[in-house]
Amino acid sequence: MNRRKLSLFVVLSAGLILAFSLPALSDTPSAASPKQVAAPPAEFVTGKLNLPDPKQAGIRSQWAMLPVELQPAADGSWTWTQAVPIDNAQDFALLVLSPDRQAWDVRVETPDRVELNLKDADRLAGIDHTVGQLGEGAAQYPGDVYTFSGYAPGEWTVRVSSATAPASKAGPSGYLLLADRQSPYRLFTHLSSYDLLAGREVGLVTAIYHDQAASEDSSPSALQDVKLDPELRVHFPNGEEFVTPMADDGKHADGKAGDGVYGGLVKVPVAGEYTAQVIVRGQTPQGQSFLRTSEHVFPVIDAGLTLQGVANVEVQGASTLRIPLVGKIAGKLPGQLLVAAEVWGRDAQGAAVPVAWISGMVTPQAAADGSVTLPLNLDAHWIALAKASAPFELRQVRVQDSDTHIPIARLEMTAMKISALPKAARSVVSGATQDMLMGAHPAATLTGIKASPSAYVGASTTSGSKLMLVHGYCSGGNPWPTADFTNYAVFVDANQNRSHDQFARLIRDYGAQYDSFGAVGHSQGGDALLQLYTYYWSGLDNSSGSRLIQSVGTPYQGTALAGNLALLGQIFGVGCGSNWDLTYDGAALWLSGIPQWARNRVYYWTTSFTDVWWRYDYCNIASDVLLSDPDDGVIERWAGQLSGAHNMGHKTGWCHTTGMRDTAQYQDHGRNAEMNTYANR
Repeated sequence: MNRRKLSLFVVLSAGLILAFSLPALSDTPSAASPKQVAAPPAEFVTGKLNLPDPKQAGIRSQWAMLPVELQPAADGSWTWTQAVPIDNAQDFALLVLSPDRQAWDVRVETPDRVELNLKDADRLAGIDHTVGQLGEGAAQYPGDVYTFSGYAPGEWTVRVSSATAPASKAGPSGYLLLADRQSPYRLFTHLSSYDLLAGREVGLVTAIYHDQAASEDSSPSALQDVKLDPELRVHFPNGEEFVTPMADDGKHADGKAGDGVYGGLVKVPVAGEYTAQVIVRGQTPQGQSFLRTSEHVFPVIDAGLTLQGVANVEVQGASTLRIPLVGKIAGKLPGQLLVAAEVWGRDAQGAAVPVAWISGMVTPQAAADGSVTLPLNLDAHWIALAKASAPFELRQVRVQDSDTHIPIARLEMTAMKISALPKAARSVVSGATQDMLMGAHPAATLTGIKASPSAYVGASTTSGSKLMLVHGYCSGGNPWPTADFTNYAVFVDANQNRSHDQFARLIRDYGAQYDSFGAVGHSQGGDALLQLYTYYWSGLDNSSGSRLIQSVGTPYQGTALAGNLALLGQIFGVGCGSNWDLTYDGAALWLSGIPQWARNRVYYWTTSFTDVWWRYDYCNIASDVLLSDPDDGVIERWAGQLSGAHNMGHKTGWCHTTGMRDTAQYQDHGRNAEMNTYANR
């Protein structure tokens, strides 16, 4: 199985017609009621809560995505021609993706100079033609999929012509995507770091590897006996393009010189969304030419903070230490930040001993002199449990943007100035309690986050206990068949693009009208529910039952339908936009802050297409060339796994949403009945 495929910014959707007429929620969810998040030493001394290595979120590509930029011809038509080397033509696919594709005449010329008019594909030997959709819901991009079998490798030529001028002469009119599915030579590309801050250099690193020698669980080894000519193209938020050759010289974030790994660096001057494409032309050890590309989208944020250390630690009540991180504002700073750190003390012999990992959503407290305080809290029972004493220090301090989880500032170590410890630090503690892991539950009813019950239709709006049904990214409405559930409430935020954190707070705000709720989430809805339970107090914490959060088809580790879909959205002019949290990189950053106690409250299922021996099987033929099997048409099975959670199994014969070959996974009435029975409320 090819683990990591396409790239960054994801397109998924429930795709069902809205079952209830519900208005969109507010774009400004409240920021009340954060938890005092903590985890035991066992979770951070092993690196589980460290920021991820970008190598582990790399993209593995077997395709080339080519922009079609039509040019005027002498006869008044518009044409485009591109030579494409194909190193294994026994089984490859060509996707034609453009809003104007029906007006295009697409022809390919084989290496032996035989021209094939793809309008006649149904009558040509060795070519199958299918019309498909790449993407989901409000971000579906129609295209023609041509699969070729039994042809010779070599240099193919693709020609596109149109009798009419393109709708826009700025940028490409469409894309051709060629996937060489049988070739073992694949492209592996990743960001050099997650320091995606304005004014810094951002690097992309790439290499060719042999698929049969690659591990599924680690980054593949670069081949050194292939000849490569890689190029990096980066599009800035203002539309400008930066093009540079990539180098294997040890000076471009590429490791050692001459190791087969190439790097390219670009300075990102301003915050915003950047798109990039790595284009690699090369020759295999056998001398066969090939072409591979990878597509990327990544956010750049303002570098708004410099950390300086910890001010005097304060004792609050009988068990809480308030730890005020201090820093200097260096630019724009978000209204909410995610802060995390390891707490260390000393044992009876004076050796360093880990105490706890602490984290939480923090509102920066800025002063007139440009300084800022970011308060973290530590339950002193952790000190007692570790049998630790002074001096104490924070290690691996990080401040992250709460929407993208990109680190804004870091400190390796800073001392904690503690004049006194609360009594709890010298108490007898046998294990971590819920208060130690989450902080004290709010004693009074949550305030400031009440939704208006009259705004929602389809379920009771009185207080009580509910099972909340939650959709996914860019969904047109509720996908769940409500007849399968009892005592439910429907959350709908239709056709929207939300970060996990924004999504989570909207769920919390809507759920505030109920005394308690459990939840069932589809796709990104599962991510948002885990984000909510980890970082905020809500009705989830008041619920009772067997299963707090249940999810189906949730991309806990991201989804491969990403960078190319962001590019397609630019030419089709539809879609909800890019979503960093749903990419491999964004998901890895997000998961690095989710402790075990939160993961343990999740019960999840994955699905994929029915696989039979007598036919080519898939959920979505257009996305199948970009996903590693098995997949549900949007999410690969491996990417739907959440370590530390309850894996309820994988079921074939069910696809991510409607319009695919098999039935939509949320229409599985048997599983829905099970989730309804065991759900918290």
